[in-house]
Amino acid sequence: MPVCKDRFLHLIRSEIEEFYKIMIPDYNEEGQRVYILSSCFSGIYKKKLFVYFLSGEVIGYKICYFIFCKRIL
Repeated sequence: MPVCKDRFLHLIRSEIEEFYKIMIPDYNEEGQRVYILSSCFSGIYKKKLFVYFLSGEVIGYKICYFIFCKRIL
């Protein structure tokens, strides 16, 4: 089972690096990191990528959009 889990976690990391051109550190002790993908209109509109870690491995991510520092769906 650990082999399957390791392959799956590697796919998540590869997807982020390929689609969003962001290099994920090999080992990160933080629970979450936030990357700004785009910012328009002097920072009024932002698109952010939230990457979630568990024991240094990427376990998931999501994209959120913000207008006037408030998240929209």
